[in-house]
Amino acid sequence: MANVDQKLTISELDFNDIKTNLKNFLRDQQEFSDFDFEAAGINVILDILAYNTHYMAFYNNMIANEMFLDTALLRDSVVSHAKMLGYTPVSATSARAQVNLQIIRPQGNTQATLTLPKYTRFQSEAIDSTSYTFVNRGAAVANYDPTCNRFCFDNLYIYQGQPLTYTFTYDSTSNPEQAFELPDVGVDTASLEVIVQESATSLRSEKYIFAPRATSTSNTSAVFFLDEVRGGKYKVYFGDGVIGKSLTNGNVVIVNYLKTEGAAANKANAFTLVQPVGGFTNAIVYPLVAAAGGSSVESSERVRYAATKAFTSNNRGVTKDDIIALINQNYPYFEAVNVWGGEENVPPVYGKVYIAAKPSNGYEITESEKLTVINEIIKPVSVVTVIPEFVDVDYNYLNIFAEVFYDPTKTNLSQDGISAVIRNAIISYKNDDLDNFNSRFKLSKLLRYIDDSNISIAYSDAIATIEKRLVPQVGASRNYTLNFGVSLSREDTKYRIYSTPAFTKYDSEGALRKCFFEETPGTSSGIEAIEIIAAPTSYLSPPTISIVGDGFGANAYPIVVNGKITEVVIDNPGVNYTTATVTMYYQDEFDGTANFNVILQGRYGVLRSFFFDDNNVKTVLNPEAGTIDYKEGKITLTQFDPFAIEDPLKILRIVAKPDTNSFESARSRIITIDEEDVSSITVNAKTID
Repeated sequence: MANVDQKLTISELDFNDIKTNLKNFLRDQQEFSDFDFEAAGINVILDILAYNTHYMAFYNNMIANEMFLDTALLRDSVVSHAKMLGYTPVSATSARAQVNLQIIRPQGNTQATLTLPKYTRFQSEAIDSTSYTFVNRGAAVANYDPTCNRFCFDNLYIYQGQPLTYTFTYDSTSNPEQAFELPDVGVDTASLEVIVQESATSLRSEKYIFAPRATSTSNTSAVFFLDEVRGGKYKVYFGDGVIGKSLTNGNVVIVNYLKTEGAAANKANAFTLVQPVGGFTNAIVYPLVAAAGGSSVESSERVRYAATKAFTSNNRGVTKDDIIALINQNYPYFEAVNVWGGEENVPPVYGKVYIAAKPSNGYEITESEKLTVINEIIKPVSVVTVIPEFVDVDYNYLNIFAEVFYDPTKTNLSQDGISAVIRNAIISYKNDDLDNFNSRFKLSKLLRYIDDSNISIAYSDAIATIEKRLVPQVGASRNYTLNFGVSLSREDTKYRIYSTPAFTKYDSEGALRKCFFEETPGTSSGIEAIEIIAAPTSYLSPPTISIVGDGFGANAYPIVVNGKITEVVIDNPGVNYTTATVTMYYQDEFDGTANFNVILQGRYGVLRSFFFDDNNVKTVLNPEAGTIDYKEGKITLTQFDPFAIEDPLKILRIVAKPDTNSFESARSRIITIDEEDVSSITVNAKTID
C-alpha cells in the first residue's frame, strides 16, 4: 500500500529539481521501493513528466506576466494594456527639414503663379552612403518674382518618407468592425490622410480627421480612430454612428501616408528637386534648417511609462506636467519643452500659462509651429480661462576655455589628439547635463568629465564665459536689455565684458567706423546710493546718518520734507568699500526704527563703445553706451542704433564672465554650448614636466 503521508514537493520550477522531487516521491511508495530510477526506461518517463511540468510552469508564468502592464514582455501585450488606458503609442516620425525652393522661369514664359503639388520629391545628400526621399506634405503656391526671374517657395517644410496610397472598399458583412489594417511598418501617423469616397462610381468624397478623444465627437463627426496592431502595424477604424460617423456599404476608403526611415535621415542638409514642377525643371534648393526630429516607433518601455502618465492626466491640460506630456506626445519636433504658470513668471501674470520649446535642430521655432501647438494640441484640452502663450527660449551660450596638463608617456595621442578628446568630453557634458530647461552648470562636474576623458590627464582647469546673442534693428535707435540670469564678474582683467563682431557707426566727423562694446575700466569702490526701506514720518529736524563699513571716507545726509525723509544724498562716496551699513540718529539718539539699504558702486558698471582710428589708436565713441548691473546679471544697451552688423546673420554677441562657477537656468532659459561655433570651446593641452 502507498504511503499516503508522503507528499510531492511542488515549490521548485527548475527542471532538475522537478525530476528529483518526482523520484523522491516514487521511492517513498511501497510499489516502487525496489525500482532503479536511473534505469533507461523509467528515467525517460521521469524526463517527460519533468519537462511537461517545467513547460506548464514557464507558460503559466509568462501568461501571468503578460496580463499586467508592469510585467508584460511582448510588445503586443504592452500596447494592448496601454490601449485600455486610452494611450496610443507614438509612431515612427519623419525627419523634417526647412528649405527655400526657387524655380527659374524660362525666357519667354509669362506664367504668373506656380503650384508646388503635395508629395513633390526631393533627394537628400548621402548620409552613411544612403540618400533619402523627402516630400512636402501640402501643396504651396508662389508668385513670380520679376527681380530674380524665379518662383520662390520660402520656408518650405519637407519630410522624409515614401508617400504611399492604399484603397479599401467597405463591406459590413466581411468587415463589421469598419477597421482597415495598413500593410506597412514605419508609418508616420502624423502624415495620415483619410478620405472616404461615396462609392467606386461616385467621386463625391469627404476628408476624415483623426480623433484622439472620443468625447469630442458626435454621430455626424467625420473622424477616424487609430490603433497599433500586431507586428508594429496600424489599423484605421471608424465610428459606429453614435461616436463618430459610420461608413456605409460601398464606401471607398483612401489612405495616404509616409513610410519613414525615422532617425536615419536626421542631419540631412542638402537637397535636390528630382521631379519637374509645373513643367519647370531648373530649380535651386537652399537649405535653412537641417533635417531633425526623425525617430523610431515608441519603445515598449517608453509606452509602459507614458501610458500610466497619460491615464493620470486623462488627456487634459490642467497641470504644467500635463501640457509638457501632451506636447511631447503630439509634436515630435521639439527636443525640450518647459511650462510654467503665470504666477511663477517674473513679473507674475495671472490667467496665463507660458510655454518655451527648443527645436530638435537649431535654436528657434517658427510662429506657425507655435500656433499649431497652441490651437491644435493645448487649447482643445486646457482650462478655458487659462490662456497659453509661447515664449522664445532665452539661450545662455557658454564659451569654455580649458587648460589641461597630461603625461605623454601614458598615451599615444598627439597634443592635437588630446585636445580633440577633451573637446568631445566637454560636448558629452553638454549633452548630459545642459541643453535643457531647469538645468545647472557646474564647473567642477565639467572638470571631472575632462579629467576622466583620458588616463594621461594629470589635472585641468577651465573658465566659462556666457554669451548672449542679439539681433538689433539696424538703423533704428533702441534700448536692449540682456539678462544673463547670474551675477557677473566685475572688471575681470582677463575676461572683461565685450562684444563681437564689429558693428558700424558714424563717428563725430561723419566717418563710418568698426565699433565694439567693452566694460569701462574703473577703480572706484565707494557708496553708490542709499535706499530708504523704512523711516518714521515725524522728524522736526534733519537726523544724522552714520556709514560704517570696511572702507573709509563715505558721508551722506538725509533730505526731510514735511517730517519725512524723501532722499539720502551721498556727498562723498568714499573708497575701498565691499560692505557697509547705515545707522541713523535723531537729536543725538539712535533711531532703531529706520532701515536703509546700501548700494555699493561695485554693483553697477558702464559699457562704452570704441573704435580704432586710422592710426590704430583706440578711440572712445560713446563713453555711456550702456549700463551693467553685476548683481542681477543684466546689461542694457542704451539707444543703440548701429548702421550695420558685420555678421551674415546680423547677430551681435555680448560676452561676460559669471561671478560663480555654478548656476542654473529657470523658466525659458537654456544653458548650452554651440557645437557649430568652433570658438565656443578652446583647449590648451600641455605636457607635464
